[in-house]
Amino acid sequence: MEFESTILEPDKNPVLLIVDDNPQNLQVLGSLLREKNFDIEFATSGKAALEWLCLQPFDLVLLDINMPEMDGFEVCKKIRADEKMASLPVIFLSADTDRESILRGFELGAQDYVTKPFDSRELIVRVKTHLALRDSLEKLERVNKYLEEKVAERTSELREANEKLGMMNRRLTELDDAKSEFLNLISHEIRTPLNGICGPIELLKDPLSQDELNELLEVLDFSVKRLENFSTNAILITSLKTRPDMVNYHDVRFEDSISEVLESFSDVSNRKHLLVKREQGAKTKTVPGDTDLIKKCLSNIYGNSVTYSPSGSIIEVKTEESDGYLCIAIEDNGNGIPEKILESDFELFSRGNNNQDNTTGIGLPLAKLIMNAHNGIIDLMERPGGGARIVLKFRLTV
Repeated sequence: MEFESTILEPDKNPVLLIVDDNPQNLQVLGSLLREKNFDIEFATSGKAALEWLCLQPFDLVLLDINMPEMDGFEVCKKIRADEKMASLPVIFLSADTDRESILRGFELGAQDYVTKPFDSRELIVRVKTHLALRDSLEKLERVNKYLEEKVAERTSELREANEKLGMMNRRLTELDDAKSEFLNLISHEIRTPLNGICGPIELLKDPLSQDELNELLEVLDFSVKRLENFSTNAILITSLKTRPDMVNYHDVRFEDSISEVLESFSDVSNRKHLLVKREQGAKTKTVPGDTDLIKKCLSNIYGNSVTYSPSGSIIEVKTEESDGYLCIAIEDNGNGIPEKILESDFELFSRGNNNQDNTTGIGLPLAKLIMNAHNGIIDLMERPGGGARIVLKFRLTV
């Protein structure tokens, strides 16, 4: 039905133009054709005929050849010179039956030739035949146009589908690579602390001095905490991926959260003789969010700075307000941010270097997921003088 409605037009009476300088001929032809439900217009000269043709469209022209000033041949020539009337059927009417006149008429683009006096039945049949031919040609043109449009539409859809398929294939390849890296990460992140647990347990089976026992307990404690931290992060990532609405919004006193995170790393920062500078430039005291998630996000970012900052260097923690956001910037003087991490846009399990640790592997993607869950922003950049600068931007209103 869509196809038919597109190419077919409502039925209407054909409109014919009769051109003859003899009024009697016009009257006879007009009466005959009106009886057959044709709409008729008249012209008594070639000039008048061309004027009519410029005013409205016609379905067929009955054109007398022998007219004063401008004969039918000249009129037909001018009709065919107009692209808009290139397919308009023209039937010549003339008493001339010589071969040259007939051939000239066809050469000028006439569709048919009827001699006077004409047989009314023959004339009607010829008129209907050429109208049917023109109608068929017009329908064929509409069909071709419709099909061309559909082909172009399908071609465009196919091109888009191929582009999407290509993107999906590339994405699948990337995911497959990420999966391999993830499996390597999982293998290392689980095997390393397990080795740190299994080895000391075997040694504990033998008699040990107190110093040796303390050393093994430290190794066990570190390995268990590392395994626990990795497991917690992995579970949290899964929760955020499957339940992005899990944020329990309430007023979070972010300065308190920052203080707790900095305090949790104080032993490590003291051992490395790190100088932690803190600047509090925000007037707002609270931000809407989930306290536990915000502290986890801060812990991953700040812990990364503590881990990779050289001994005796400086870590700066700054807070300020900007464009409706509370911004927490953490800057360090470490080795900077590996290019692969900058290019990965926090892709889950992307590797920045060969150091296998949960902060590099899943810490930054987890921080990104937490910021997304808070409708926040995380900016990661290299400092001009070396080191990293990471800014967490929390909306001041939900």
